[in-house]
Amino acid sequence: MLTVTNRFLTALRESHAVSIAAFVFAPTALTTPVEVRVLSGDVTIDRDAQIRRQASLEIAFTLPDQQVRDLVRTLAYGGYCTIERGISYADGSVERVQLGRFRVDSTVWDEQARTCSLTLNDRMAQIIDERFVTPYAPSGVHPSDACVTAVQQVFGSSIAYHVLTTPASEPLLAGVVYEEDRAAAVADLAASVGAEAMFDHLGDFVIRPRTAPTTVAWQFDAGATGSLIQVVETIDRSSVRNGVSVRGQTNYDQPPLYALATYDDPTAPQRWGGPFGHVPLISSSTAVSSQAQADGTARSLLNLRLGLAQTFELQGLPNPALEPGDLIEIVWPDGRTEQQLVNAVRLGLGVDGALEVIATSHVDSAA
Repeated sequence: MLTVTNRFLTALRESHAVSIAAFVFAPTALTTPVEVRVLSGDVTIDRDAQIRRQASLEIAFTLPDQQVRDLVRTLAYGGYCTIERGISYADGSVERVQLGRFRVDSTVWDEQARTCSLTLNDRMAQIIDERFVTPYAPSGVHPSDACVTAVQQVFGSSIAYHVLTTPASEPLLAGVVYEEDRAAAVADLAASVGAEAMFDHLGDFVIRPRTAPTTVAWQFDAGATGSLIQVVETIDRSSVRNGVSVRGQTNYDQPPLYALATYDDPTAPQRWGGPFGHVPLISSSTAVSSQAQADGTARSLLNLRLGLAQTFELQGLPNPALEPGDLIEIVWPDGRTEQQLVNAVRLGLGVDGALEVIATSHVDSAA
């Protein structure tokens, strides 16, 4: 969960005044924010989506007409937008959470109403657009470092890079070539070391181990004073895999590497070879270059696939600090509790905007 004060978390459960702000940045003035008035919109953050943070926003300007026209007409050519949501306290102070730094992909300007609708995506959209014009062959470097380099070729030193993996412990790449798709290369390099690559709420690049948290970030509890409004549970086996087979290639003149990770909890019906059967995910990566790396990648991918059978779609009191990958606890009216992993959140930007959360069951493949 993003960093907020205890005062903020307490106030969320009480009657409070919502504070929402948005700022746009012209392509020629990326450090100069222009505040705009938010009329409506929503932000979606999805851990499994290629572009993790997306938003739509309807805004109004107070600038003179010609300045507005000039700004709006250039935003889609390299402009950005930041969105914040938080609380205005009774003492006049404000605490807000930045939900993202978004590239402006399109603008629809209503001249008479003086309003503008923005379609927004995080910086991964730029990584998708800027394909390799020559093959990228990061031989002799660690996968995490190669992943960062592929992003630095796009953004250089204009953003911060947070490497939370341990590159020195990773095997060196050899014979790895990526032809065109830069975003696919970034994802493959991160997955080869059991990590995820993304842009955070500040627009910085992050590569970090994709591990399940053990500390509950937020509790959705039922009742008159609780934070849970509604929850719907779905159980569907179609996306679940109880085994993962990974194939890696050290060199083209060497035999491939294979690793198989299976879910072997003898008490679970979805165990490998149990009532669920043998249902593997098959994955190949040219960045996997050692047996240990193949084993770790298989185990990491298995952790992602196990919990997808049980999905919770819930509505709760809006907590803008909640992020995909957080561990939440659901407290039912009868006192029963369940811990779930957040896969995606959608937050409305109106004063009465709801928080929608998609969560999956918390399963440990090491069981």
